[in-house]
Amino acid sequence: MAVFHLRQSGDSGFWFVASAQSRPRLIQSGTYATREAAVHAVDMCRFVSPQDAHYQRHEPRPDKHYFDMTDMSGNYLATSDTFSTAQQRDEAIAECREHLATADLVDETILVGKH
Repeated sequence: MAVFHLRQSGDSGFWFVASAQSRPRLIQSGTYATREAAVHAVDMCRFVSPQDAHYQRHEPRPDKHYFDMTDMSGNYLATSDTFSTAQQRDEAIAECREHLATADLVDETILVGKH
């Protein structure tokens, strides 16, 4: 099971992180100007997550592996943490492929500024 957490960075925008029971952060987005744009990106992540073609694998050094998730046009949606092996990265991709399509969205932006 995975969950998307929608968050707000003060007044500078919105972003999300997807977490699972085994990983506190599967992927994390960049910043979006509006809440609607960030929610749309979450929806795109759900839609493309089962398809391996939307995971761009990177290995800038032999001990540094990560992936980016892209939409149907190849545009960036989110990135993973860094892993020390390709196997660890690929296991995280497998977890995304299995769980993100049905992940709930928790809107934490409604908590910003509330006490």
